[in-house]
Amino acid sequence: MEIPLYFYEAFRNMDRLAPGSDESTLKAINYIDFNRDSELNILDIGCGVGSQTLLLAKYFKNSTIEAIDLFNHYLKCLDEKINKYDLGNRVYTCQMDMNDLDYPNCEFEIVFSEASAYIMGFKKALKEWKRVLKDDGYLIISELSWIQKPSFESKNFWKTHYSEIDSIDNKINQIKEEGYIFVDYFILPKKDFESYYHNLKSNLKDLDNNSFKKDFKKEIDLYENNSDDYSYVFYIMKKSAYQ
Repeated sequence: MEIPLYFYEAFRNMDRLAPGSDESTLKAINYIDFNRDSELNILDIGCGVGSQTLLLAKYFKNSTIEAIDLFNHYLKCLDEKINKYDLGNRVYTCQMDMNDLDYPNCEFEIVFSEASAYIMGFKKALKEWKRVLKDDGYLIISELSWIQKPSFESKNFWKTHYSEIDSIDNKINQIKEEGYIFVDYFILPKKDFESYYHNLKSNLKDLDNNSFKKDFKKEIDLYENNSDDYSYVFYIMKKSAYQ
């Protein structure tokens, strides 16, 4: 799968390819009840340019992290950061499809996916990623969710762009139905969206008008007019040892 050059230009020099922040990532990481000095195996799925990868490495300073993404362009960006911070002995990148994880069963204590599970769908991710997670290991996913009854405008847009968007209660039920132990959730603050869209809008100014630019602008306008309707939500869960 090739990404159009325009897409790379739209996200040029951005630390994140979706709404989020270091503060929100660290808040999610702090739900993990493992000793920070433990030697853990961690998988970061859909790592992009790797802001959260580096935070995981800093927090779990004795752990090994596998960071995967389908697009080599972003892995190269992360590799530069890994070299810059001298993390090459325990942080590794790999070009891999999240739909087909090439790892043994029960390989990781932590599987982390920030704003990327939508690519394969939340329910499918819950089902398929469980295989590589150890018993009592943590799965942490941030997922686009309704946070109130949505407007017609929001519902119509996301029905087309991500049909699995759903309420927080329904997402939690999906987690439990898949056999996970649900730990907690939290909603990203609006400032995470505002910062992301501010940077994206700045890049879009320098690009020619085309269908991609119009799509991005439509998404930004939708959020600015309906920011109370939806957000990314971090869901924290554990794989039960008794299945």
